[in-house]
Amino acid sequence: MGRPRSFEESDLLEEVMVAFWRNGYTATTYRSLESLSGVGIRSLANTFGEKDELFTKALSRYHDMVANNLAMMFDPPSVDAIVRVFERVSSPADRGDARSSGCLMVNTVFEIDEPTGNIGHKIAAYRDLWKSTFQQALESDNIADAEARAEFLVGALWGALSQIRLAGDTTAAQPITTVVIQTVRSWSQSIESAL
Repeated sequence: MGRPRSFEESDLLEEVMVAFWRNGYTATTYRSLESLSGVGIRSLANTFGEKDELFTKALSRYHDMVANNLAMMFDPPSVDAIVRVFERVSSPADRGDARSSGCLMVNTVFEIDEPTGNIGHKIAAYRDLWKSTFQQALESDNIADAEARAEFLVGALWGALSQIRLAGDTTAAQPITTVVIQTVRSWSQSIESAL
């Protein structure tokens, strides 16, 4: 039986976000969330609405978490910060770390055919966050073709994250991240050699 409505909504949304991240949209049901959180299905529905509304709120929470992490990692923006992102993505994760599930947004792209509406908008905004972050970092270090290279980095990142999801292990991304890191460093070296 679920506990009464005396839960902290923000903490509950964090639990819900991690459940979607680990298990995916389809496998995460109100029944499974009730078992996980102890909050009754009716209370969950009254608080968050239908499943799509709840999922959209979980995606927003995930976006905000990543945006805060990026703001810290890219302060200041630089190519070195890009390298640190790719090193972090493929670094070994502790057992039970949600990072071993890949990325909630990337997982959603692969699980839901043609995400539309609010879900599609959340994914597009998340992708834009990464692209603009990479582009600003490249521009700050005077790397040519920053926009095209930022697109490349987003594609490489999403590919690396999909490998993590498939393997359930962050180190599965190392073949991709190693090449990306070498490539990014070569961009900086070509600038230095031209000076």
